[in-house]
Amino acid sequence: MNILERRKYRGLKIPNYKESTADKLVVEATVPEELCFPMAMHIGAPAVPCVEVGDRVKIGTLLGTAEGKISANIRSSVSGKVVAVEKRASFRGESETVVVQNDFTDAEENLPALQEEIGPKEFSARLAASGITGKGGAGFPAGVKYAMDKEETRYLLVNGSECEPYSTTDYRIMTEYPEEIIAIIELITRVYQLEESVIAVEDHMKDALLALQEAIKKRGAKRIRIHSLPSEYPAGHAALQIRQVLGIEMEEGQRSGDAGILQSNVSTIKAMYDALINNQSLTRRVITVTGPMLKEPKNLMVRLGTGVQHLIDECGGLKGEADMINGGPMMGRPFFDTDLPVDKDTTTLLFLEKKEKPKETPCIRCARCVDHCPVALQPIVISNSYRQNRWDRAKELRAESCISCGVCTYVCPANIDLLKDIQALNKQWEENRNDD
Repeated sequence: MNILERRKYRGLKIPNYKESTADKLVVEATVPEELCFPMAMHIGAPAVPCVEVGDRVKIGTLLGTAEGKISANIRSSVSGKVVAVEKRASFRGESETVVVQNDFTDAEENLPALQEEIGPKEFSARLAASGITGKGGAGFPAGVKYAMDKEETRYLLVNGSECEPYSTTDYRIMTEYPEEIIAIIELITRVYQLEESVIAVEDHMKDALLALQEAIKKRGAKRIRIHSLPSEYPAGHAALQIRQVLGIEMEEGQRSGDAGILQSNVSTIKAMYDALINNQSLTRRVITVTGPMLKEPKNLMVRLGTGVQHLIDECGGLKGEADMINGGPMMGRPFFDTDLPVDKDTTTLLFLEKKEKPKETPCIRCARCVDHCPVALQPIVISNSYRQNRWDRAKELRAESCISCGVCTYVCPANIDLLKDIQALNKQWEENRNDD
């Protein structure tokens, strides 16, 4: 690992389209009569259902147990009765799903209180028990990520940049819950005996910056600082942020934990507060429901398992037929079924005006995709290699280092979906490895 002079990553400025929800407080969404809990809400192995039809559950009752090294518990977000355990569609594909009929009593089953002084082992065990996964979109089980010894860790980097257009989830959490965020960062800093903890926030987030600074001052937190990032996309990517904020250059394929860095999204930090201080499992999250085709965009506190259609109705409905995206327009994934339930890493539900996809034309060799790639790839050359079945050439060009930010496709004047080609290539490589 090399410590380099801090330098600007290669990204670009794009419109953020956050105006419709940036100043709207988070409000509690109403809760539907039936909620669906896919066992695949995270990266890694799906959880295994541990309830049966007819069982009574409370908020926090374990519905699915983590299975394997990388997995996460699934807990109920409502009280009621289990009415089905069956395969259903989810944002991660078909998944074994527990369906709970809500009795609207909101009876709770909290986690046991922790001792006043805890170490890394107890800290990571609480995250695992509560079912916390990364809430910035990746969905990596937090209990696995934080299962590190004090001797292995040096820094905590908290991502509050939220560079995806339209999404204001993290911005509202930083603005409305700054003291909770700083309290848990202080706890992590103490438990893991870190040198420093840093919160990365984009420079346009004035209210969030001020709120966090006030919380740090109020608590007298000495080893926590805020790093203001330029509002450029993709400022939120893990390796880029480590380079920008800590001045550490990650080696190809290296994980942040291998470099002694704990890294979490601000929404994940807020979930940790609920688990460690309030003894509450991960059963809800803030979601920005937005887009030009939605009548009343909102920032909603949503119970996990709530169907998308329920949230559309909560926002006054759609103005007409819409392109629907789970996430932002750059890295989000299209979906077509409004019965799908929101899960742990649903940050944004975006509803855009339906448009025909622009026709692809030949490459004009402008090199914009190369100039703007934040990880210094040659997207058009990789795309051509894929289309010509020259996969060895694509590997030489570091295609596996792609971070799927979508910048190459966004800037291409020939409307070539470069990201789609690179993702297809990497998916095929992954499938080939799994078959070996």
